[in-house]
Amino acid sequence: MEVSRCHGFINLMACATAKSLTLLESLSIDDCEMIQEIIACEGEEIQGNIVFSKLKYLELSCLPSLASFSLAHHLLEFPVLQTVKVKKCPKMKNFCQGELSTPRLEQAHLTGDEDGELLWEGDLNTSIKHMFDEMNVQYSQAVEVTDQLLQMK
Repeated sequence: MEVSRCHGFINLMACATAKSLTLLESLSIDDCEMIQEIIACEGEEIQGNIVFSKLKYLELSCLPSLASFSLAHHLLEFPVLQTVKVKKCPKMKNFCQGELSTPRLEQAHLTGDEDGELLWEGDLNTSIKHMFDEMNVQYSQAVEVTDQLLQMK
């Protein structure tokens, strides 16, 4: 499934919808300015885990408002997920708030911009937090340089 340029969406799907996507093998979400989370469970009673039993590939790209794949506290399971790509998601502090299971994850490409690729930290939540921290350090350094240049004028 590919989702692109949905600038009015704040989330992509509800918990109930996510639970029904058992046959989904690939998910790519790109260039959606307002999306804050992919799975929103607000107001829903969460029963059981959310399992993407066939999802092998996940890409999140150019999502400037994305904070997390899911902000709810539930278990997300990706039993066959092999590749995750996260690019240009500057507000993404972690992958999910609840527990996360990705036993077959082989590749995680996490970049803050077009240039740099950040290191794998052993699990997806820790790696994304590291990416977020690195982007903030780079932003802080850029602001500091800009401030210094302005003071020189």
